[in-house]
Amino acid sequence: MKIEPNHTDEIFRQRLHDVEVEPPPFVWPNVERELKRQKRKRFFMWLFALMLLGIGAWNILSRRSAAHVANPAEQVLLEDKVETVAPPLPKPADSETDDQEAAREKSVFLESNTNQQIESATHTKRATSETRNARAQAVSGKQDNIAPIATFETTEALSAIAPIVGAAHDVATLSLLGEHTLEPLAFMRKNDFPHIKTRPVRKKQTPKHCYDFAKNPNVWMLDAYMGPSFSSLTSETNDSSSEPYRQRREATEQRDWAFHAGLRGSLLLGRHFLLRSGVHYEQMTDVFEHFDPNYVKYIVEITQVIVDNKPVIIADTIDIQYGESYVKTYNRYGLLDIPFEIGGEIRSGRFGLSLQAGASLNVFFWKRGTFLSANEQPTPFTPGAKGAQEIYRPRVGLSAGASAQTFFHLRPRLRVFAEPYFRKILHPLTLENQSVQQRRSNWGVKIGVTKIFD
Repeated sequence: MKIEPNHTDEIFRQRLHDVEVEPPPFVWPNVERELKRQKRKRFFMWLFALMLLGIGAWNILSRRSAAHVANPAEQVLLEDKVETVAPPLPKPADSETDDQEAAREKSVFLESNTNQQIESATHTKRATSETRNARAQAVSGKQDNIAPIATFETTEALSAIAPIVGAAHDVATLSLLGEHTLEPLAFMRKNDFPHIKTRPVRKKQTPKHCYDFAKNPNVWMLDAYMGPSFSSLTSETNDSSSEPYRQRREATEQRDWAFHAGLRGSLLLGRHFLLRSGVHYEQMTDVFEHFDPNYVKYIVEITQVIVDNKPVIIADTIDIQYGESYVKTYNRYGLLDIPFEIGGEIRSGRFGLSLQAGASLNVFFWKRGTFLSANEQPTPFTPGAKGAQEIYRPRVGLSAGASAQTFFHLRPRLRVFAEPYFRKILHPLTLENQSVQQRRSNWGVKIGVTKIFD
């Protein structure tokens, strides 16, 4: 018996060649959302990396500008000046004795306190004595034409002065200059020693970029900031029967990006302690998506007729539509709070770090969007909207949080900062009568500027 081959696979292959099946309408929005989420993650990663790189560059530049090397002290040497002066004409021999002249010369040379000056004075006195003897002989002879006095050399005296003045001078030859000149020229020292004077070193003052907190330890500061933030959502139920509904509720709500902004006043006490308060606004976003593959739509016509003088309402179904339903909305939540924080800060040069923690009181809470109701239907919760259901509290109450700020002084009264923070809302956002209770926590980075006031 011959068995015929089975060509079923070949038949299917030929029939299904180039067949395209269109995906459900909810697929492409989900793909687009995932791509956008990946782009946002990469953007924030690059932003964080650039911020760290900028802080490092500012730190290096500030350290280089602060490391100032002072110029060496300038020393000025006053040169020893020796000048030749002509002594006055000689007085009569009886007006000044040898002892008086020796005392005068001795008082001049005793002004110096070094042994070298004493030695020099001894040699000079010996040469002067020889000159005086020659002059006395010339006067006693009463000669009309005075012969020139023999020259003499003061080699020993100048060699003694040379180490004091720092330079060796040529040996001078002294003689009578004229007919009425009876004394030779003498060397008179104007400065006995070179004087060293040191000028005070002036350090170049580095530009003052930091506020003088030592002079004013108590100051006011005003912060203005904004930045990205993120929100985490958790839900819980009071009984186990509501657990399936809680899971379907979480599957339809996905967290999206958020942002914050605010103004804050700070009082710095004792250079390091902080008291802070202000206004903080934060907006959160969720994406609601719901797909129902077994969607059925009934079109009913209602009419009212009079039967036996009584009104009767007649409902007539005129159309039924079967298909799929896809709903996507962006749920938005806005919180306006007043924070109260305490903390402290430390500074090093133009950089500084502050830590603070405290509580926030919510004064306004607005919401808009759609949620999955208990009957598995998308239902709006926007206050005042048609068919809206109220599920959230009017205000969320108290929140607790903490933050760490890194700042940099641009000018003495102006600085920029980056402040990561975490905030947890203490009470659930939903009403107590709801089977699913939702709680939120927020975190982000505050980027802003600070103005300092006395």
